[in-house]
Amino acid sequence: MSKYILEFEKGGSFEVELLENAAPDTVKAFKDALPIEGRCLQARFAGEEFFFNADINIKEENRVKPYHGAISFNCDPEWKAVCVYYGSTIEMGEDEYFNLFAEVKEDLDKLNDVGVRIWTQGEEKVVFKQK
Repeated sequence: MSKYILEFEKGGSFEVELLENAAPDTVKAFKDALPIEGRCLQARFAGEEFFFNADINIKEENRVKPYHGAISFNCDPEWKAVCVYYGSTIEMGEDEYFNLFAEVKEDLDKLNDVGVRIWTQGEEKVVFKQK
């Protein structure tokens, strides 16, 4: 079984589990596009979330409420963003849920540290790749 990771420029690497049963089309699109490099930014109004853009064309597949460690894809053509939720304070309505396609299962405290770093220190490069 292949392994996937998110690796951050200023430190932090996280194994990611792809949720093929929950979002098979989104997972396939991501596998086909790997590696993906982006610039993480804090989401302004969503709480403990950072995001990075990924030029992937996929339609809405599922709309699942995010949680600490969840990774979703906003397939709105204006955004095309990977959304990573690094804590449990998530401020969004149901109409703002996106394609849940992956999750970080371990080192959630460390993921929170990376999220706080992006929030307080600004944009940071990330690579989403196969290990």
